[in-house]
Amino acid sequence: MIYPYRGQYDYNENTVSNWNSDAIGVYYCGFLNSNGLVPMYVGLGTGQNGIKGRLLDHLRIDNWPGVTHFGFQLCDNAKEAQDWEAEEIARYKPKYNTVGK
Repeated sequence: MIYPYRGQYDYNENTVSNWNSDAIGVYYCGFLNSNGLVPMYVGLGTGQNGIKGRLLDHLRIDNWPGVTHFGFQLCDNAKEAQDWEAEEIARYKPKYNTVGK
């Protein structure tokens, strides 16, 4: 099952580090406008530490200028998350995704 979207959280190390979760799913990194989050990157968190671990990896690299917020959707398993990530990349065509557009 793909759970409802949760978001507009500040995209910074403090916010992500304090998130007490190792959940798997799909995350959206971008900026806010009057309609909500505009995704600039859609990613998959299925490994150790799940979405939280992947977001911390990205924050350490810091290669997404303009990304200020993130949101996510939890999934029941890795296969479901992989399929959902591919659908969302195709739908949004985010600036920083290079595969799957």
